[in-house]
Amino acid sequence: MTREQMDFLHGIIAELLALPGKRVVWAHQNMPRLCRPFATLQLFGERYEKSEELRPTGPGQYKVVVPMTCTLAVQYFGADAASHLEAMTTGLSRPTIVDRCFAAKVAVYDAEGTTDLSGLLEGQTWEERAAVDLHVRYNSEVEDAPGYIESVVIESDIEKHLPQDTVIETNTDTGEHLEAGAGDKDEASSKSDGVSSPPADEGKPDETEYYIDTVQVDGIFD
Repeated sequence: MTREQMDFLHGIIAELLALPGKRVVWAHQNMPRLCRPFATLQLFGERYEKSEELRPTGPGQYKVVVPMTCTLAVQYFGADAASHLEAMTTGLSRPTIVDRCFAAKVAVYDAEGTTDLSGLLEGQTWEERAAVDLHVRYNSEVEDAPGYIESVVIESDIEKHLPQDTVIETNTDTGEHLEAGAGDKDEASSKSDGVSSPPADEGKPDETEYYIDTVQVDGIFD
């Protein structure tokens, strides 16, 4: 997740919890404790959702996009902690918030139930605290320039097999049309009674093998 996306999530959470931005912090081990009320954020469990997608951005240039998902843990310290987190979770479904998330290329698509973690602090002071896990989707994007193939030439010395020319003749006795291949030299296609017989290959599919002898592809790019 980019720094900009993390800052966006920080601002949205602070807004929905009705806390100043400095009262919502990213949790780190051994961080100093703030004055209540405050909230902490922590990202974990980042993983791929599916394979990467290559999006062309120019000649020989691509943007590699990988859909990602992670968990955003939010903890609230202060009075009515559970109520504040439940209100925040509901607020993430507001159309205006969803539109802003879409513009930032982030989606909070699910939330776990709110857990009340209130208890005695060091056995002396009662502390109200609650936590909720939000499931977030976003795209991991990186630019790549593998280049491109400008031209390709394929040559082959395989013997060519071309179709025979077809000659259509007219039987002067009956007026019927006769078909014969250019390579045929005999008159065996006509019966002794003067009626033409159908070609031997009539009704059969053309099994002549054709192939591309030479292919040349030229590319002109800016």
